[in-house]
Amino acid sequence: MAQLRQDYNLFTKLDAEVVVIAPDTMANAQSFFQHNQLPFPGLVDDELAVYEQFDVQSKLSSLGQRPGLFIIDKQGVTRFAFLGTQMWEIPPNQLVLDQLSLLQQD
Repeated sequence: MAQLRQDYNLFTKLDAEVVVIAPDTMANAQSFFQHNQLPFPGLVDDELAVYEQFDVQSKLSSLGQRPGLFIIDKQGVTRFAFLGTQMWEIPPNQLVLDQLSLLQQD
């Protein structure tokens, strides 16, 4: 999360918005979002509806929630998807920024 916060301005320069979705209760998520002072929106998915839609899973073998990162264009089309197998597998920001740059060229 710190990396996303650190590079947030680079994402917005590419006309992208970062949105974090928490698989938790509203109270727990609000506490986390406030404690971490996120510059981008944080949403709650306590019923895991979005997680299920994008096949992001929680597995005991990965010690919790597996990460998912998606680039969704303004028409709602998923243009890039990354599903990790371990909770610490989050793609580097530069990979995501490169994907966003490629999309701007289309």
